[in-house]
Amino acid sequence: MKSAYGIFLTLMLVVLAGCGGSKENGGGSVSADGSGGKISAGFTPPGAVVPSPETIESGEYKPLSRPLFLYVNKASLKRPEVVSFLQYYISEEGQELVAEVGYVKLSQEAFEESSKILNAAIAAAGTSVEGKITGEIKIDGSSTVYPVSQAVTEEFTARHRGVKPIVSKSGTGGGMKRFYVGEIDICDASRAIKETEIAKCKEKGIEYIELQVGIDGLTVVVNSENDWVSGMTIEDLKKLWEPESQIKKWSDLNPDFPEEEIVLYGPDTDSGTFEYFTEEICGEKGASRSDYNQSPDDNFLVTGVAGDKYAIGYFGYAYYIENQDTLKALGVGP
Repeated sequence: MKSAYGIFLTLMLVVLAGCGGSKENGGGSVSADGSGGKISAGFTPPGAVVPSPETIESGEYKPLSRPLFLYVNKASLKRPEVVSFLQYYISEEGQELVAEVGYVKLSQEAFEESSKILNAAIAAAGTSVEGKITGEIKIDGSSTVYPVSQAVTEEFTARHRGVKPIVSKSGTGGGMKRFYVGEIDICDASRAIKETEIAKCKEKGIEYIELQVGIDGLTVVVNSENDWVSGMTIEDLKKLWEPESQIKKWSDLNPDFPEEEIVLYGPDTDSGTFEYFTEEICGEKGASRSDYNQSPDDNFLVTGVAGDKYAIGYFGYAYYIENQDTLKALGVGP
């Protein structure tokens, strides 16, 4: 027969299991930052997975794990400054910067493939890098990839004072519009190039290479004071974000949630993140409700969600990592 203390311990374990649960059973013990060190408050659907370097790299965080790219005009590879910049970008040090800003490094196989593509293109261009290099490099595109390109730029220019990379972030679509007319050397992209953009490049005589540089876990976030939800199913995300959505209040998603209006934040329609999210969650690129706060600047989205207890938004994982004190990442369930 069990002692009274033994019975007490058994009862406590049962209670704790019911309250906490696990990632598999949909309880509340999924950590907000994916590290396992911090318990998130609120409802979590069964099987929800929180983004973390491990879940993003393994593909467990699906369907929102995605590759990040650079598209490089081959004509620009005839210039030593561009070659040198890209050689640093696609290097072991460049990969460390990918991780440092909050994304996931490439697998060894993917890294070697990007290096192979770049080296072959440089050899075809016949460009050598010798002595002091100078010049301007124009980069535009994805706000998701922007932190990586900015970090690479800072480290690279510290070694090559004569080179001036100019990094902008008008969204993947906005960057592509400049890329296929030859205005920029490199387009940062949070999605693969589209058929229409490939056609535009051919029309304008722009030949290019595609380089994968890292992996992102597109992250759905709420305010850190949100204590009623820590995860959502893909179905609920679709109900919330699909065109003509009738979800206005949190209680429209779940009657146990507050009867407060949901304030939505997301990237604008030129964003590769917008296209990726709408295709994976709503089933079609560009299929989204329009009554939300949108911006090409992810820092605007961060500030919006961080400043409103009832807000929700989505953007690249690196922006969440930078702002974990004011944001909570939601797990995504099947």
